[in-house]
Amino acid sequence: MVITMKNIIIVLLLIILFIVIFYLVLMKRSLKKFANDLERKVSDKSNVLLTCEVGDKDLVRVIERVNSVLDDNTRIRNDYENKNESLQKMITNVSHDLRTPLTSALGYIDIILRSDLADDDKERYLKVIEERLKRLSVLVNSFFEFSKIISNDEKIVVSKVNLVNVLEKSISNYYEDFSKEDRVIQFNFDKRNIVIDSNELMLSRIFDNLIGNAFKHSTGDLIINVRIKSQLITEFINDLIYDDLDVNQIFDEFYTVDISRTKGNTGLGLAISKEFVEELGGTIKAEKDNGKLKITITF
Repeated sequence: MVITMKNIIIVLLLIILFIVIFYLVLMKRSLKKFANDLERKVSDKSNVLLTCEVGDKDLVRVIERVNSVLDDNTRIRNDYENKNESLQKMITNVSHDLRTPLTSALGYIDIILRSDLADDDKERYLKVIEERLKRLSVLVNSFFEFSKIISNDEKIVVSKVNLVNVLEKSISNYYEDFSKEDRVIQFNFDKRNIVIDSNELMLSRIFDNLIGNAFKHSTGDLIINVRIKSQLITEFINDLIYDDLDVNQIFDEFYTVDISRTKGNTGLGLAISKEFVEELGGTIKAEKDNGKLKITITF
């Protein structure tokens, strides 16, 4: 058989045609798989990267770009979900805190209205009511400030803050509660003027939560120490009444030792304190020490 140039050209064309058809089939199958993987990734919100079976540079570049966009969307979605969850938890916790001074103020108002009190007693109760309502106002303002920070990713406003003064205000909020149970808040500090760059509202929230936690979950006195070493250290020390308390989980959201012993606590207070301490650039830890619970904040 004589092989002519024409026959060679036909064979070559057939080979090329076969290669092109084979490539198109692979491309179609790869695109179909890519479409299915993309649909599954979007619907299942999985973190699996999209791949390509065909080594076409342009297609690989497109898939890499799609993966990049999907990763960005995943990060945005996770950030949104985390912020929304944090906001919901914040609303729950702050709502509980708002009820406390409001209920107290209403109780004193009821006493004044229903009792034949001397003018001195009425004046004393009215001052207590005024203090509770002022506290309520501060909490409301704090709530809006916190919600802006969490929901809108607003930059935390930092200013010069005297940490001792902020702590004294928080202590005064619980002074009457401790006194009614013959308990004392012992406040020790190296010096009165300890100024740091921080956010006063967030610091107040942190200290209020820690003092409130000590009041609810201890029967003895509370010791607060502020020490200056290479860092600024603030300690909250109270009697440990729950032997099964897990200090490794104490800052976890909704963690409680026993729901029957929480006095209505949601378990959010310490979790929020931890979040705020870290947002302010500090660290917080808890440890058991000779029958005491010690929570230490370091800036």
